[in-house]
Amino acid sequence: MAIKPPTRARRFLASALGVAALSLGFISIGGAANATAETAAAPAQSCSYDLGTKSLVCVDAGQDLNKAVLEQAHLQVVAPSGARGASPSAALAAAGVETTFVQSQLYDDANYGGSFFQITNSSACNGSTTWYYGPLGNVGWSGRVSSFKSFSNCTTKVWQGTNYSGAAYGYAVNAANLGAMNDQANSVTMK
Repeated sequence: MAIKPPTRARRFLASALGVAALSLGFISIGGAANATAETAAAPAQSCSYDLGTKSLVCVDAGQDLNKAVLEQAHLQVVAPSGARGASPSAALAAAGVETTFVQSQLYDDANYGGSFFQITNSSACNGSTTWYYGPLGNVGWSGRVSSFKSFSNCTTKVWQGTNYSGAAYGYAVNAANLGAMNDQANSVTMK
């Protein structure tokens, strides 16, 4: 009988292997729809990726993610009611700062708990345009998603395959538990 390590240990190992593979160039990144990252998230970090600027910002647990996005990427994140992450005050915004809107937040744990990965964009969803993000392994989020919330008129769908293929869950506004897709997502679409 095989011994199965705890979920957090598996997630850390998967994240570490993803970072190692990325740094060695083993992960193929094809097409404009694929995201790239210079750094990957550690399991205790929350991250924000902007689809327009392709900027990735990560912070340790307990730090203000959206304030870090403003300071590092010069993006003012509009985080609607119900979104995780504190919104920076208007006083922090400076000339030349662009506005970006939270489209989806993916959570490490069921019921919207644990670290989170948010995807932002300069516009809200319109129901017909599909926005793509993947592979999630490029930012340390392969096989970690246990719940999600959608914002800015979006619905979210998580996919088992890295190229928006295979088993999927969604399109839905919110999902407190992904059932059979728990810890299986490798790419995500929003529309």
